[in-house]
This record gives sequence, structure tokens and C-alpha cells, in this order.
Amino acid sequence: MADRKTKVVNFYESTLAALLASSATSATLTAAPTTNGTTKISASSGDSSTHYFLVIDPDNSGTREVVLVTQSTDETLTTITRDIEGRHTSSDPNHQSGTTVRMAVLAEMFVDVNDRVDTHAALTTHLTLVDEDNMASNSATSVPSQQSVKAYVDAQNAAQAVGASLGLVIALS
Repeated sequence: MADRKTKVVNFYESTLAALLASSATSATLTAAPTTNGTTKISASSGDSSTHYFLVIDPDNSGTREVVLVTQSTDETLTTITRDIEGRHTSSDPNHQSGTTVRMAVLAEMFVDVNDRVDTHAALTTHLTLVDEDNMASNSATSVPSQQSVKAYVDAQNAAQAVGASLGLVIALS
């Protein structure tokens, strides 16, 4: 997937204001997408951090379609990329006026985030993976391996358990 940020909001639901024909790359909604029920979301084609996903006809397994909105103002979706999930192999479905449109957290959003993290140059350039069971380097720029974290936590827990039992013996004496 492309490197882009995506708006994630709690929930939004509206309907199509007109027919979304199978070849269409724009649409109009009856209510503008919002982040909190009042603040409208607009997507700008030059700023991927403003792009968002909508699900058209989410409750119908046969015509459900995820679209990526890359340009919009209020209720007008000027530029959309259809069928992000690749469910409709021959052509995108027609969606009638009044069809439900929802914004919700989707797998595509998480894939986008993972793609950005996996390919982010700063992460691979500025961070060093270390394998230290005792965390002796105490580095602010090194990242410990999973095995190092587990070994460190296990050692700390074992030391605490021994210390606690010795303390209890001393207190009882």
C-alpha cells in the first residue's frame, strides 16, 4: 500500500445523496463526514494525512465496498478510489441514492500504519537493536530485542521474589 496517513474517528454514518454508478470516481453524501459529530473532515489530494476510508453499503456482503477518499469538501467526495478490498472483480457495484455509508476502523487503516512504520527511514537509520539481557547500556536510542526484555523481566521478578522471601524471614525472626 502507499505511504499515507489516515484519519481514524470514532464513528460516522450517512447515506448517498445520489446514485454512485459503477464507473464513478466521485460521490455526494447527505451529511459530511465528521471527527466528533460536528467537526467536518475534508480530504486534500496533496496531503495524504487528510485521506480517509468509507464503507458503502456495509451491511450487504454482496455490494459492500470500501473506498479511499483522497479529495473532498463537506458532503462532496470529489475523488475516491473504489473497491480498496478488491471484492468486485468484474466492475464496481452501482449504489443507489439512500445507501448507507459508514466510516469505521478498517483493516486497511492498520495496514497503512504498518507500512509507514515498516518503511520509515528514521526507524531503520537511527535505532539500533541490542541483545542485552541486563540492559546495561541504558541507551536512549537502542531498542532491546524481545528475548532481552523477557530475560530482564524474568531476572527482575526472580530477584524480587528472593528479596521478598528473605525480608519475610527476617521480619518473622
